[in-house]
Amino acid sequence: MSIEMPTSDDRPIWELWLSMYWLPAVTAAIELDVLESLAQVPTAHAQLAQRLELSERGLEILLPLLTALGFLVRNDGRYQLTDVARLYLLRGSPYFWGGLLNRMGTASPQYNAVKDALKRGEPTSTTERRDDRPIDAWASGKVEIEQARMIAAFMHSHSVPAALGMARNVDFEGVTRLLDVGGGSGCFCIALAQRHPRLRCTIMELPAMCEVAKEYVAAAGLAERIDTRAVDMFRQDWPRDYDVLFFSNVLHDWNFETCVQLLAKAHAALPAGGRIFIHEALLDDSGLGPLATTTFSLVMLVGTQGRQFTFAELKELLQRAGFGGVVATPSYGYYSVVRAMRP
Repeated sequence: MSIEMPTSDDRPIWELWLSMYWLPAVTAAIELDVLESLAQVPTAHAQLAQRLELSERGLEILLPLLTALGFLVRNDGRYQLTDVARLYLLRGSPYFWGGLLNRMGTASPQYNAVKDALKRGEPTSTTERRDDRPIDAWASGKVEIEQARMIAAFMHSHSVPAALGMARNVDFEGVTRLLDVGGGSGCFCIALAQRHPRLRCTIMELPAMCEVAKEYVAAAGLAERIDTRAVDMFRQDWPRDYDVLFFSNVLHDWNFETCVQLLAKAHAALPAGGRIFIHEALLDDSGLGPLATTTFSLVMLVGTQGRQFTFAELKELLQRAGFGGVVATPSYGYYSVVRAMRP
């Protein structure tokens, strides 16, 4: 069954979902003295983390979000409060909103997760587990079938419009065999196969995810052109004979060094002239916007080892792995596709 492009893009729905993190983020910043400390002296995120004994990664993600919300500005790498933050978010102000914000913000289901993420460090090993987050299943290489169904349904629901838009707006001319690394439900392969009748796709996933992806592919009537390969991307060799390797919402789950490892595996699996396509919601060049993407980074802070990227950061990671000719194309909504080639 073919799915048509929606008549409106889904950015308002992304904003609706992500807005649930704004109040918990501001409330946690108040409770952990982030704003009180910045009111005393403008500070870079690393120095602030040391001063407050908070996670450096956490503040690297939180401070751009607070900036996008209008509560901070950054000059020469140092953050300071805006007038609205000084008036309404400092405890000593006669206009302090803390009585309301602290009551409502701490009641949010996201509050404790955000606060804990700001206080703790992250595992340094790709395979080190912290709890039962979905990302830990990929880190361990083990996903059970019911967990796979839950993950696929969650990812599919917010990826279908982006997949259809990417298939329409990004040039896949000349691509005949595509490997979707960590392809989840297979919605990107489905959208590409619908758009490009000569394209054959493979979803590379853990075994349980492959079984679930087959159901989505079969429902789309594309089982003859989309197959699956059960591969642990960290511990097993990747299949070859593909001219494009595709990643969507994969690299943002991992720290930079793990991203370089994954990109090096991609480089080794591609022939000379082979290409890599990375589908991510990019931060702007400053790293301080757009608001939805800085909030998406906070989601990554709570649930993964990574965050969202600027184009320059992805370009550097690709070049470190041996790729060249890096370019970015806006694809749909907040998303872009960053493309590069193996020389």
